[in-house]
Amino acid sequence: MDYGSYISILTTHGHTKRDRVISKSKHDTNMLAPDSPAYKQVEIDGVQHNMVIISSTVTNQKIVHSMPGDDFEIGQIMVWSKSHWLITERDADDEITVRGKIELCNRSIQWQNDETKEIVSRWGVVDKPYFSNLSENNVMTLSSREFRIKIPYDEESSLLDIGKRLMLEEINGRPKTYRVTCVDAMTERYDRDNEQTGFLTINVEQDQYDPLTDNQENMICDYEPPHDIEEGAVRIVFEGDPRVRIGGRGKVFKAVVDNEYTDDCTWTLTMDDALAGKVYFDNASRSVSYAGAFCRVRTDGDVSMNGSRVTLTVNTTSSGSDVIEVEVVDS
Repeated sequence: MDYGSYISILTTHGHTKRDRVISKSKHDTNMLAPDSPAYKQVEIDGVQHNMVIISSTVTNQKIVHSMPGDDFEIGQIMVWSKSHWLITERDADDEITVRGKIELCNRSIQWQNDETKEIVSRWGVVDKPYFSNLSENNVMTLSSREFRIKIPYDEESSLLDIGKRLMLEEINGRPKTYRVTCVDAMTERYDRDNEQTGFLTINVEQDQYDPLTDNQENMICDYEPPHDIEEGAVRIVFEGDPRVRIGGRGKVFKAVVDNEYTDDCTWTLTMDDALAGKVYFDNASRSVSYAGAFCRVRTDGDVSMNGSRVTLTVNTTSSGSDVIEVEVVDS
């Protein structure tokens, strides 16, 4: 064996001893983790992942470790053990695995987009009231409970502002409404790889239910009927605007029929030749065709695509089709 071949073999797993230790740690994790009882299959934004989930005495919080090469972001929702979990922490030291923390979501919160009147729903963590008392006046006694809510920060939740009313619960069949008193969009948002990740924290205090404007069936305050939609027709739904960030994590699009998700779908992306191979379905091995209940549109990191548009089509066997344009943006 000549010296060049010897060096090539020696550096297969890294040029330095440190590199080789890291490579061996990744290899050992991939080999040994699947045999551990803590090795679990989870779902994040519709994509399957394998994680090591470590329990503690605090049953509604867990420590998670990704497998080598996998990743997650603060503010994403993880589905595991028939529950939804909010990712609240992510360790920046991610050379071998990514370590983080998740908290059990205990409430699905609904509200209407003020412009489109679409109903928005997000899983979140509602903390116990940090004080609870009763305010008495000459007419009646009012509850002044307050709660803190943590929900993913995205294009829809970022529109929540002070004064927004939310219906969070029913007690003995009676709806309880709350008004937003504080919105914190800074404390739990972080910059990583030139992107903002994190979650939104809002404070709410109990408000008075108005049967004339609040819709108990949909759990929506100040309800306004959405725009007329053809019954039985499929629609493409998504969070925020129909935009996908260049080089980002991608955007999820789902199909609904009569406000119910449907998996009778075939998704197709069409685009100019200049975009071929650069815009694709992330959950379909970079293909431009995919069959399933949802799709994730993603792009490469080519900033020259900024401002370009692609056409997203969903076809069903019994509910027709729907088409939208998706803009590719750099920020």
